Amino acid sequence: MTNQDLLYHYFSNSLTAEQEVVFKKLLETDAEFKAAFEYENSLKKAIKSHESDVLKSKLQEFELELNSKKTHAFNYRYLAVAASIVLLVGWFGYNTFFGTNYSNLYQDSFTEYPNTVYTITRGDDDETLEREAFVAYETQNFETAIEKFDAVSETGAQDYIPFYKAQAYLGLENTHQANVLLKQIVAENTSDFVAESIWYLALIAIKEKDKAQAKTYLNNLISNYNYNQAKAKTLLEELN
Repeated sequence: MTNQDLLYHYFSNSLTAEQEVVFKKLLETDAEFKAAFEYENSLKKAIKSHESDVLKSKLQEFELELNSKKTHAFNYRYLAVAASIVLLVGWFGYNTFFGTNYSNLYQDSFTEYPNTVYTITRGDDDETLEREAFVAYETQNFETAIEKFDAVSETGAQDYIPFYKAQAYLGLENTHQANVLLKQIVAENTSDFVAESIWYLALIAIKEKDKAQAKTYLNNLISNYNYNQAKAKTLLEELN
């Protein structure tokens, strides 16, 4: 294993016990290895900055410092070490260095809830408003779906209609209207989609960068329901 490999595994917290012994010995006895470690450690701290201009300034400071002390060959080798930090960002995630990426968390976690309540078959002569609403929903014609769900509501809708209407709003990225409907479902606690509503409320909170609210919803889901528990736990870890 090369010295650069040792540095990589140190900063990725993946050193074995034997490698850790070698690593510590090199820090004590090899001045060049110690300089590489200090450089990469400083670079890692700079990358944690949320502001790109601060990061750029830090990198320039490191470059100037190295140029004043070392040869060009030395600098090129340290640029390779710096590249390993970029690899770390790719391997271990954006959150490790730059904080929570709410947009990515939302996009990775959100999936449109499938129609599990109304069976639609070809050749079906049933032309009710509810069928039309779910046909529009399944074809992602969300504006029409909302219009049809509204019309169904006027004729005495099933308790799942508000949930699917909220889903249609999410499909249009109208989180405000979806939020209102989902909160009402949870508050009334009479629908079969309460747990699912809490999950989507958590996702909306993430999309809106409301970490505290998202964690409240996720903890509620984990403590009281079976739906998406594993995913909720993963999201909580990402938010902590």
